[in-house]
Amino acid sequence: MMLAEEAPALRQAIGSLYEAFKEVPKPGSIEACPCCVDEKEVCVLLSKQLRELSPDDLSPYAAAAFLTVGDVPDYLYFLPRILEISSTNDFWYPDPEVTGRAIRNTVPGTWPGRRLQALDGFLHALIAQFLHRDDSGADIDAWICAIGRMGLDVGPFLAQVEQSPAHVLAYYLENAKRLIDRRLGNPFWERPNAAHDQIVDWFGSEAVGDILLAAYGQVKG
Repeated sequence: MMLAEEAPALRQAIGSLYEAFKEVPKPGSIEACPCCVDEKEVCVLLSKQLRELSPDDLSPYAAAAFLTVGDVPDYLYFLPRILEISSTNDFWYPDPEVTGRAIRNTVPGTWPGRRLQALDGFLHALIAQFLHRDDSGADIDAWICAIGRMGLDVGPFLAQVEQSPAHVLAYYLENAKRLIDRRLGNPFWERPNAAHDQIVDWFGSEAVGDILLAAYGQVKG
C-alpha cells in the first residue's frame, strides 16, 4: 500500500480526519476485558498522545472494539489514528473490514456532518491511491467491503473504481468464483447486507459487463 507520506491527497485526507474529530475528548478510562486488552495496554492508550500511539499500541484495542473493549466515545477518539494506521500499514491487524464493523457500531449517520464528510473524503482518497497501483485488487476488495460494513453507500466508490477498467478487472477477479451464486468472495461479508447485493448487481451491470467483454470476450463465471 502506498504510504501516506508518498500520497499528498491521502495525507491531507488523514489530516482532515484529525481536524474533524479533534473535539472528541480523550477518554479518562476504558472498559476492557483483561484477557483481550490488559491494564498495561489500557494505560498506554490513555497516557500517550493520539498521534504517538504505535500500531502495536492500538492493535489489541482496535481489534476487539465493541466486542470486549471500549464504547462509542473512546472509539471515536481513537478513530483517526486507527484509520491512519490502517491506510499506511499493510501488515496491521485489524483488517479494514473489522474496522468497518466497528465504525458501524458508532452509527455514522448520527455524526456531525463535518466528521462524516472527513470519513468520506478519506475513503475516496484511499480508493484513488489504489487506482494508481497495478496490484491493488485485494485492497479495493477489502476497503469496499469495509465501507459496506460501515453502513455507508458503496455506490460512489464503485463509480470511482469503474473509471479504471484495469481495476474493475482486478476487483472482479477477487470475486469471480462466487459471483455465479450472487455472492462475493470476501469472507467478512455477513448476509443479508444491502451493500453486498448492490456490489453483486454492479458486477452484473452493463458498464462492468462491457469491461469484462473487452478483456475476456465473455463474462467469466
